[in-house]
Amino acid sequence: MNQEFDSGPRQDSPDFVRDVGDRVTRIISDCLAGRTTQSITDPTPVAELRALFNERLPRKGTDHRRLLDRFSEQVVPHTLVNTSPGYLGLMNPTPVTLSIFADALTSLINQNQAASHHSPAGSVIEEVVIRWLGEAVGYGEDCHGHLTSGGTVANLTGLKLALHRAAPGVRDKGLVAAGRRFTVYASDQLHFSVERSVDILGLGRDALRLVPTGPDATVDPHVMRQMIEGDRRDGMDPLAIMGIAGTTAAGAVDPLMELADLAREAGLWFHVDAAYGGAVGLSREYPGVLAGVERADSVTVDAHKWFFVPFVAGGILFRDRTFAEDVFQNAAGYIPPSEDADLPPTDYLKQGLAGTRRFNALKVWMAFKHLGADWYTSVVDHQMGLTRKVTEVITELPDWKIAVPPATAIVTFRHEPEALTEAINNGGVNAKGALKKRDRLQIRIAEVIQNEGRFWVSAAPVPGGFALRLNVISWLTDEALVDAFLAELPRYAQEAAADRS
Repeated sequence: MNQEFDSGPRQDSPDFVRDVGDRVTRIISDCLAGRTTQSITDPTPVAELRALFNERLPRKGTDHRRLLDRFSEQVVPHTLVNTSPGYLGLMNPTPVTLSIFADALTSLINQNQAASHHSPAGSVIEEVVIRWLGEAVGYGEDCHGHLTSGGTVANLTGLKLALHRAAPGVRDKGLVAAGRRFTVYASDQLHFSVERSVDILGLGRDALRLVPTGPDATVDPHVMRQMIEGDRRDGMDPLAIMGIAGTTAAGAVDPLMELADLAREAGLWFHVDAAYGGAVGLSREYPGVLAGVERADSVTVDAHKWFFVPFVAGGILFRDRTFAEDVFQNAAGYIPPSEDADLPPTDYLKQGLAGTRRFNALKVWMAFKHLGADWYTSVVDHQMGLTRKVTEVITELPDWKIAVPPATAIVTFRHEPEALTEAINNGGVNAKGALKKRDRLQIRIAEVIQNEGRFWVSAAPVPGGFALRLNVISWLTDEALVDAFLAELPRYAQEAAADRS
């Protein structure tokens, strides 16, 4: 060798580790303290941010202190502070504090959860976490499954399981060999991942049958039954029913028990997307919301939503581990076989898509162990109670209406001045124009709220058109904050109307 190897700074030095740890801990502490006062949104144009970070590949290193200072000065101020108690937006939670540090510990030991011999304790902990999630959502602890990157992969996995049960030959010979036109049935309020899933599986997006929803944003099982029967008469091959436990837009929960009955009668796979709403299974004040989930063949649940851990920690639950391993079976000669035939460890590579898997179970395990299921129960009940209060207040406000009553901790509502209501009720061409105007008004109100930076809500399409969407997703959000938001609503609506005039 012509040049001596440069190992760079002493990264394994105890002094270096302590200094980095102290500095990172201070950054975390400052961020947690500042999330109640920092503007939720950052107005900096993308062009400025690109200019700020537009650098060539560095050939030489930078002192860690300068890098961490730069993170504090140039990254943190340009984030969406979705950990703020005033963030009432999408399903981005305020992580519980210990789970933040658990992510660092996960990186420290850097286990690969694909095979148990590369993550001995981690694989067992993930088994435990899956059982806990099953119990929490009401599926029962007698289940198997694994963590995923999110609900998208979990929904894809659930439909892959359904396809394998209906046509096991597809795994080796493809859909052409099956010679069947499969169809999947789900609410028109479904998550976009389901459309992607039928595409990726080769079923085609036309295979997805969207069942119209009523004013409560849930499906009518009778209508779904008619669609299934009609498709069978037309030569289609119904494959699966998907029930939603917490729609993205309205938080609505489909009648899972009736859908389970229909799936059994029709001989179809029953998958429940409880990515968001799964935590309702822990509620004491609102029992029975997820009744029927225990009858599902597979369930999607995201710990990185209503269980308050950092991204990513999605999950798929199912009953039969052996069946799942048959679905994803393929040889990987570099993975040693288990020496315990009677009680083999879980090699997650064998039951899902991912070949490299982060030890995401650690943060979920630590969150449950540190806080306990009773803490989650109290938070879920508190948050659902807050959305009921919002519903009561909105109902009494002039020119405001509830769009979809809350089933979870999401409530949707609209600002609808009397003139708009009259035009909509009169019907005809003017009604169509009034509906479009009402949609634009909700979108603009959301923009006004977001731009101010004190609160953050979204506008989303629900039955009847766009509505403002409030999701209590931070365990820091209290009644006083919700009261403050409601007090500002008339002003936000006034500013939005003035902008459009």
